[in-house]
Amino acid sequence: GPAAAAPAAPSDEDRSSHRFYITPLRHTKTLYLIRHGEGYHNLHGEKDHAQYASEKFFDASLTPKGWEQCAALKAHLESAKTPDGRESLLDRIECVVVSPLTRALETAVGALGGDDLDADAAAKAAADGAPPPLMIASDAEEDVRPGHAAVAMNTNTIRAPLPFIACELCREHIGKNPCDRRRDVASYRAAFPGVDFSDVTKEKDVLWGTMCETNDDMARRAHTFLEWVMRRPEQHVAVVTHSAFMSTMLRSFGATDQLGTAPAAVKGETHRWPNNCEMRPVVVVDP
Repeated sequence: GPAAAAPAAPSDEDRSSHRFYITPLRHTKTLYLIRHGEGYHNLHGEKDHAQYASEKFFDASLTPKGWEQCAALKAHLESAKTPDGRESLLDRIECVVVSPLTRALETAVGALGGDDLDADAAAKAAADGAPPPLMIASDAEEDVRPGHAAVAMNTNTIRAPLPFIACELCREHIGKNPCDRRRDVASYRAAFPGVDFSDVTKEKDVLWGTMCETNDDMARRAHTFLEWVMRRPEQHVAVVTHSAFMSTMLRSFGATDQLGTAPAAVKGETHRWPNNCEMRPVVVVDP
C-alpha cells in the first residue's frame, strides 16, 4: 500500500508552549512518595476538625483500617512489575526514608516491612541471634491503637534486608496539633528496633510548639529534604511522610513550563491532596 505520511513537524507555536527536558540520569532519583495510612486523628478529625487539637491523639497510631491500607499497598508493591517485567516495585526500592512519627513508622513497616512474627517466632529469632525485628509487638488500647504483631525485617527483596532510615526533615507540618508532636527517640528505638534513627539528632521534639510553619517554611524544609535525599547513594527511594508535607513539596517543586506554571497534566497530579496510604512515584531532577 501507499507509504504512511510522515507526521507533521510541530509549529513554532507548539514548540514554544511544549518543552522537553533532558538531563543525565545521575542527576535524577525516583522517589516513591507515600502518605501514611489512616490514623486515629484522621478517623476523628474528619468528623470533627477540632479533634486534631486533642491531646488524646498525640503522635497518633494507625487504625485497623490504616493497617489494612498498608497491607493493600504491600500487596501492590510485591505484585506490580517494572516495565521490563523483571523486578517487582519492591525489588527496585533501595531504602525506605520515614518520618519519625508513629503513624508514618507503622505505615513504613506495614507496607514495606517483612512478615508478621507471632510471639513464639519472635522469641525463636532472638534465641537464634537473628537481627532484631523491624517493629516489636504492641498491645491494643481502645481508640489509641489496635495492637499489632511484631514485624520482621524485609528479607524478601533483592536488597535484603531493606534499610529503613528515619528523617525528621519529612515530618508533618510543625504547628500545635498534638498528633504531629513526636515522642523521644529512645521510645521509637525501643518500638522500632530495625529502623535507623541516627539522623534524628535531637532526643526530644524541640520543634513542635515553637512555630506554626507557613507554606513557605515547609517549602524551604522540603528543599532541604530533597538536598539530603539527593546526596544519598540510592537511586530508588521510598519516602513515607504526611499529607501537608507531601502536598507542599509536590506543589513547590512540580515541573513547570517556561512561563513558570505547571502543565495541566502535571498539575492534576501534583496539586491533588494525597489520600491515606497513597503512593505517588515521582522523578526528582537536580541539574
